[in-house]
Amino acid sequence: MTSGLVFGFAVVTLAAVIVAGLMRRNREAPAGARSLDGPTAVAQWTEGETTRLLSSAEVPGLYLLRPRFLSKSESVVFLLLKAAFPRHEVFARVRLADVLQVKIGPQGMERLRAFRKIANQHVGFVICDRDMTIVAIVDAKEPDQVIDPRDQKLETIKQRCLQAAQVKYVCVYPPQLPRYRELREQILGPAGDLV
Repeated sequence: MTSGLVFGFAVVTLAAVIVAGLMRRNREAPAGARSLDGPTAVAQWTEGETTRLLSSAEVPGLYLLRPRFLSKSESVVFLLLKAAFPRHEVFARVRLADVLQVKIGPQGMERLRAFRKIANQHVGFVICDRDMTIVAIVDAKEPDQVIDPRDQKLETIKQRCLQAAQVKYVCVYPPQLPRYRELREQILGPAGDLV
């Protein structure tokens, strides 16, 4: 009988907590959101998360244009790449998932795990030929920069993924930029000057 009383007390306490939470949410909601009549209320309840995302995107001043698309050192590397590869296309700040894909084979959670490794990582620059075939991937790194251990681990994962995909991956250091000819030879090989 004691366990029945404890269970009953727990159920009553849980119900009280839920009711208090609902009352608090109702008090904190704006006056327009409390009305449950009309077509807008039905739309708010049925459309869910997408509606909330759309309504928050309309708030004036919520988003600002970045002052620069590329940092100063990235801009220098971009100009170097454009000059060194005039017959190629150079794209900046590309998601790794736009460059690599998970090979056919892994299914389910294994495939999802492999995709998540590359989903939110970026590379500095992608060099493509005129047919949009990826020739190389270039990252601009600061050699003396102190790197967070988590960022180091993500960088290692990125390098291993690119190595597994057998794509040329080159890191350039803005204070010590290579000459055009060295960069072309490193990416296109010894015959790079003939192209």
